[in-house]
Amino acid sequence: MTLLIYISGVFLSLFILVLLGMKWEIKIKVTLPSAFFIGILSGAIVHGFYLFWQLRYYQILLIEIVLVGVIAVSMLLWRFFRDPERIPPGSENVILSPADGRIIYIKKIEENEIPFSEKKGRKFSLDEFIQSNIDINNGYLIGIAMNYLDVHVNRAPIAGRITLLKHIKGLFISLKNKEAVLQNERVLTVIDNGHFQVGIVQIASRLVRKIVPYITEGRQIQIGERMGMIRFGSQVDLIIPALPSLRLDIKINEEVKACMSIIASFNRRI
Repeated sequence: MTLLIYISGVFLSLFILVLLGMKWEIKIKVTLPSAFFIGILSGAIVHGFYLFWQLRYYQILLIEIVLVGVIAVSMLLWRFFRDPERIPPGSENVILSPADGRIIYIKKIEENEIPFSEKKGRKFSLDEFIQSNIDINNGYLIGIAMNYLDVHVNRAPIAGRITLLKHIKGLFISLKNKEAVLQNERVLTVIDNGHFQVGIVQIASRLVRKIVPYITEGRQIQIGERMGMIRFGSQVDLIIPALPSLRLDIKINEEVKACMSIIASFNRRI
């Protein structure tokens, strides 16, 4: 029975967590070892129970299912709410990632319009996307998708003064729907360093109900400083101008980290 308890724990954990990992777009190389560990741990706990109480097999399975869920959620919350200290790169001529996650698109903003639906060729104005005015007629819109295992504390991509901090009410649509980035609730932050502006858009997803800013409008912020936190699966978009010397240092599907990954670099003489 001891071996059966461990085998069932591992099987249940793999079945449940691999499916959830696929749904939540978590890498299989992370999901598999985590699920195996949780399965072994749940099996060990149930085996301890079995030594004191003669449980029937269906009771063992039910307890293991509950344990797999409890352990997985506990580990997920620990991963989600962590906030490690980070030191930005030494160079000042860079724009850093505001969020941990994966680059899902790099869209060129031309004449204040953004192509969102590639298949239909439909474009949206920048003002329609952010529901506010930013002095960026040409530039780039970079989307960063965050999963449940990413650090969800967002950081300033440049140093400067916060000229705008705006909460935009909206819907809570799944971010898998492309229209969500235009309709979902979000927080827009604009930072001006005296030479140019960047915009950071924290976008809520279907499961997200709160975006918590740590900053206030009008104050100075340092590069890499904490800006706020967006709860659970979510997305952060970065709006940067097309400076004459700008060089993008990222590509689609690249993994980035807030305060550490360089999104773009530029010549200081702009």
